[in-house]
Amino acid sequence: MAAINKFHVSSCTGGNCECLWALDYRPEGMHGARRRVRFRTRKQAEMFLSETSQRAARGEYVEPAKIPTFVEVAEDWLQSKTDRRPSHVFDLRTRLDKHILPIFGPQRLDRISVATVDRFRNNLRDRKYAYRTINTILRIMSAVFRLGIKRGQCTKNPLDSVERAAQVAKELKAVEGADDAGNDAAEPDSVLSPSEIQALLASARPGFERTLFETAYLTGARQGELLGMRWTDLELPKEGSGKMVIRRSLSWARLKGEATRPRYFPPKTKAGRRTISIPALLVADLKRWKLQCPQSEEHLVFPTLEGKPVCRDWLLRVAFYPALARARLRRLTFHTLRHSCASAMIAGGAPITEVQHRLGHANPAITLQVYSHFFKHTEGSTADEMANAILNGNGSLGKLEKSGHSVGTLIDSPIVPSAVSA
Repeated sequence: MAAINKFHVSSCTGGNCECLWALDYRPEGMHGARRRVRFRTRKQAEMFLSETSQRAARGEYVEPAKIPTFVEVAEDWLQSKTDRRPSHVFDLRTRLDKHILPIFGPQRLDRISVATVDRFRNNLRDRKYAYRTINTILRIMSAVFRLGIKRGQCTKNPLDSVERAAQVAKELKAVEGADDAGNDAAEPDSVLSPSEIQALLASARPGFERTLFETAYLTGARQGELLGMRWTDLELPKEGSGKMVIRRSLSWARLKGEATRPRYFPPKTKAGRRTISIPALLVADLKRWKLQCPQSEEHLVFPTLEGKPVCRDWLLRVAFYPALARARLRRLTFHTLRHSCASAMIAGGAPITEVQHRLGHANPAITLQVYSHFFKHTEGSTADEMANAILNGNGSLGKLEKSGHSVGTLIDSPIVPSAVSA
């Protein structure tokens, strides 16, 4: 049985005193532990008892002493992810330490409410974080709560009732169209034109820098894929074009408490493991570079002078950024060369599937989404060719025949009039 009585202190004078009301009850039944909680009013004590009894009846009651803090469950959750790529684990660790744990770490799981998380989301939005970043943070919090529920350490996940962040509506400028605003795709300012690529290569130091930048632009390979490439991954014939096999990627991400060291990982997707062609001019430059390339135990194509793997930060600071400055080009990331490759291929009329394969995208939809802006300006003369071929009879049917039956496969039997719709 539960009892609610006044808890009088020694200095109490009686009457209408302001002493607290003490609730003495067993939330888990007659055989459970006894708990004593104090409230300012009797009504608060009765409401608490009613809610606790209902949770216990539904099997949702968890003894407060057994409810851990958010940081305790978060550390266990992160520990279960250590078999993932170090770069992914590092990203999770950073988001926990920078955004989540300073706010929710010391709080018990049952003390974190929907309203609290709503205010947290709004604060991130006010600080101009991208909606994708905000939703990633909320997704991590939700995963921590799911682990707590799975272990029986809490009964509710407040993130289930929290509305996710949406892309902020952007006011259009007078010269801006609806399709030009709020797009996450690669924009023209994020790529270098062929003339700018020429300027970059001209300003790059011969050897390592020039060959690496040229290879990045002409192959569209990622930075980690190029820095992890070995000479055995290249096919460099005496004449003509060659081949490049992308089998792995270099990563310098590290786990908390570990020393920084180079790690190699296979591509994340099946499409990432690919064989692409390399033009004859690049084959010739790679052959020249091979003669002066520092010796490496791993036979790396682009090692340091000591034959060690190149760190991406060193590459940007010592090679790429200075080359951009000497060419008087705007400061961009190394990934710009990959975007520039894709945009040049699209401008040259390459099929979407060819661009997808070269970049290692899992499906053409990704390529279309990232480079949608460039496809808008590649409309060719196919419609005119179609019209000339069937209306004027002065066009070539060669390419268009691929879209239907081959010449000579038309049915020779006469059309039955009754089968023709009016």
